[in-house]
Amino acid sequence: MKVLALGGCGDMGRMAVAVLLESPSVSKITVADINYNLAKIFIEMIGSDKLDAIQIDINDKDKMMDLISSHDIVINTVGPFYKFEKLIVDAVIEAKKPFLDICDDWKPTLDVLEMSEQAKNAGITAIIGVGASPGISNLMAVLASSKLDEIEELITAWGESFPAKEGKKPRYYVTGKKIRKRLGKQPKKANAALEHLLFETLKDIPTFKDGKIVYIESLIEHEPLDFPGYKKAYACHIGHPEPITLPRTIKANTICNLCYMGKTFTDIVREYRKKILEKEISIKDATIALEDEIKRLMKRAMAGRSPLKEYLGGPPMLTTYVTGIKDGKRKKVCLSLDKFPYDEMAGVTGVPLAIATILLIEGKITKKGVLTPEESIDPIEFFDRLAPYCDKKNAEDLLIWEIVDK
Repeated sequence: MKVLALGGCGDMGRMAVAVLLESPSVSKITVADINYNLAKIFIEMIGSDKLDAIQIDINDKDKMMDLISSHDIVINTVGPFYKFEKLIVDAVIEAKKPFLDICDDWKPTLDVLEMSEQAKNAGITAIIGVGASPGISNLMAVLASSKLDEIEELITAWGESFPAKEGKKPRYYVTGKKIRKRLGKQPKKANAALEHLLFETLKDIPTFKDGKIVYIESLIEHEPLDFPGYKKAYACHIGHPEPITLPRTIKANTICNLCYMGKTFTDIVREYRKKILEKEISIKDATIALEDEIKRLMKRAMAGRSPLKEYLGGPPMLTTYVTGIKDGKRKKVCLSLDKFPYDEMAGVTGVPLAIATILLIEGKITKKGVLTPEESIDPIEFFDRLAPYCDKKNAEDLLIWEIVDK
C-alpha cells in the first residue's frame, strides 16, 4: 500500500511516518512538503527504502491531484487546518482516495462533514481529527459514556502535565532537535500548533449546552478540573471539534472541550489575543512571540524558578469526564491514559493517526463518507494498538478508570 504523507516531515507527521514504516501493509511512503530540503533530510536520516521525498505546494491543485492519484491512501498533518483542510479534502474526494488527518479546528470540521455525501458517492472513507484532541479524546468519551445509563455532562480536556509518563521512542522516529541540528540555522517561522491555539481564541467558539450548539467567548473559565488522585487544574473553554462532533453519536445534555494550561500561560495567551484583536500585532508575529515566551518559561522551569510549578501533580495531558445516571444513582466517570506515546504532542497526535491509517488499510474500518473517530473506529481495538507505544500490554492495562458518586 502506497501512502502519501502531506506534511510528513513536520513534528506530527514524522511520528506518523515512523509508526507506518513498522507496518508490513505499507510498501511505500511519500513525504510531501513545501520545504523539499526538510523532507529530503528527514528521509535521509531514516534511511529506509520505503521512503521518498517530494516538494508540493498544496495550493497547486493540478500537481496535488497528480500526486494524490498516484497513491493508495493519503494522510495529512499540514496546518493550520482553517487554511488547508477543505482544499485537501476536496482533492482526495475528486481523486477518490481514502484519507485521514489530525484536524483540530472546529470550523473546517463542520465544513468537511458537510461533504460526507460526496465522499460516499466517491466510495471513500475520510476520517478527520484522529489525533490527540480530537482523536483519543473522542474515543475515551465513547468508553466513558458507555459506563452510564444517562449522560448529563461530558467534558473532554487537554493540557500540560509534569512530569509526563512516556513510552519508548519508536525505532524510525527522528526528533525535532535532531532535524534542526542537521538543518542548521533557519529563518524563524510560526509554529502551526500555536497559531491554531491563538486563532481559536479570536472568535466565539461552539459548545453544546442544554441539548444544542451555542457560541461562547473563548478562554472563559470553567470550574477547576478534578481528576481523582491528582491536583485540581485551572481550566477554560477552547475552540475544538469535540462539542460539535460528539453530539452526533452520544446523547448528552452538555458537551464541552476544555484546556488546562495553567493560569499563568492562559493569561499570556489572553494578552496576545487582545493585541491581535486590537491589530497591534499579526497572528503570525504573535505566534512567534508566544513560542519565545514558552521557551523562557521552560528555561525558568528547569532552574526551579518558574510558575510552571503549578502544573506539577496536575491531571494527565488528556482526560475525559462524564456525569450522569447509573442504576438510578448519579455517578461521575473519569478516564485517562496511564502513560502516553513518546515525545508529548508529536507522539500523542502522530501515533493515533498512524494506528487509524493501519486499521483502514487492514479493512477494520469499512464505513464510507467523511467521518469522525467516534463514528468509525472501535475504541478498544484502537487502545489495544496504542498501548505498546505507551509501554503497556493492551487497552485494559493502559486506561485509568475512576467511577465515583457525584
